[in-house]
Amino acid sequence: MTATSLHFVPTGNARHLAPGSDATVRALRARGRAVWPLRRRGADLGYAVETVRTMPERAQAQRRWRDAEAVFLPGLLAARLGPAARHIRSCLAMFDRLRKGARFLDELDRRLAATQNFRYAGSTVDKTDAREVERVFVDAEQEGQVVAEDLWAKLAWIADDQTDRSLRIRFSHGLEQVEDWLQGGCAIAHWSDRFAAEAFPECEVIAGSQELHALLGQLIPRPYRLSERILYNNAPDGGAVFHHDAEPGQLGVAFNQLEGRTAWLAISKPRLALALVRHGRAKDVPAGMAALEREDDHALWQLLNRDPAFTGRLAAMGCLFVLEAGDTILLPSHGIDHATWHSVLALGEKPSLAHSYGIFPRTIA
Repeated sequence: MTATSLHFVPTGNARHLAPGSDATVRALRARGRAVWPLRRRGADLGYAVETVRTMPERAQAQRRWRDAEAVFLPGLLAARLGPAARHIRSCLAMFDRLRKGARFLDELDRRLAATQNFRYAGSTVDKTDAREVERVFVDAEQEGQVVAEDLWAKLAWIADDQTDRSLRIRFSHGLEQVEDWLQGGCAIAHWSDRFAAEAFPECEVIAGSQELHALLGQLIPRPYRLSERILYNNAPDGGAVFHHDAEPGQLGVAFNQLEGRTAWLAISKPRLALALVRHGRAKDVPAGMAALEREDDHALWQLLNRDPAFTGRLAAMGCLFVLEAGDTILLPSHGIDHATWHSVLALGEKPSLAHSYGIFPRTIA
């Protein structure tokens, strides 16, 4: 692959201002423009200036999905947030309590008090994982019979840095170390998804969206399911560094902002490699792609996650997005070399709430 083989029209919804652009920021805000500091764990990456918020046409969305580029869907879920407002507020309050030391088991116990489908099976803390706070196990029951075992919800910090107070809750099943969740199939995944939905009713905002399912039906020519659900509570100055979700069998991710805002740098692996070439960090696209697979390259990690000039380059390539409540962003994954790489930064002065669902093939009705 060469750089000249990449023909893509960027469609990010935000432009970038370098650090130190304070006078420009004040002038933009005076004119009513939304400008957000891009900061994560002490790294000042400049500012995001929100621009156009336009739903893509069907052909454009299909092209972006095919090319492993993020598909930004502003306001897709906005009309569904009102009926779920009480649940969203309850979830945010729960995360605040958890951040102050409340037991996750107690929170889940209250949330599942009325259900007859899940029975507590144990709770653990993995002392070898500095980020894990608590994991709660349940078994699923139907008509008095156990139909699924070892379902779990794991509360964890998003980052190893103790200054980042961002939390997440992942719902899955089996042994995480041997990736049982990739082998369990649709039947047990159904119960893991139902566990999430009964504990957090705002799941229905996403799972019940006809607009989202209609679009996914156009992008994915096969039955699919939204599983491996994760709740994100990104705190100020927090977020996730550059990574991808190219897991075996996973078709992509649907990330859905329910409260607050997040900023995203989202780009296909080949175009991220192209950015490295243009920045003088790789001689060509194949070399750039190979570099992205090396986990021990500290200088490259710094460039990707803490360099405002490189952030500005990515923004100029149309890869900077600002998500508001009601927005969805789809992150396609067609394989290890054909997936959306992405980085997330919390915006605003309060923790936000988002749900991220993996998109998988569905083999049973």
